[in-house]
Amino acid sequence: MTLADFNALKADEKAALAMQGNFVDVRTEGDIKVALYSHPDFYAEVFYNDRINEIIKCRAFNSITPLAAYIKLS
Repeated sequence: MTLADFNALKADEKAALAMQGNFVDVRTEGDIKVALYSHPDFYAEVFYNDRINEIIKCRAFNSITPLAAYIKLS
């Protein structure tokens, strides 16, 4: 599946497909947990709101720039 194919899916289909990739990492933004998955042609993020127990969005990209959010500096 290409990035364009993924982006053409409905929101619930995106979440299901995103989570079929290889889990890479998770980061937190307030009440939101963002899980990163890798696919052969792109990365996908699933945004999950702990407070309401719901996936609120998914996004996919093939640039390395968004991956910087997962770098942990101690």
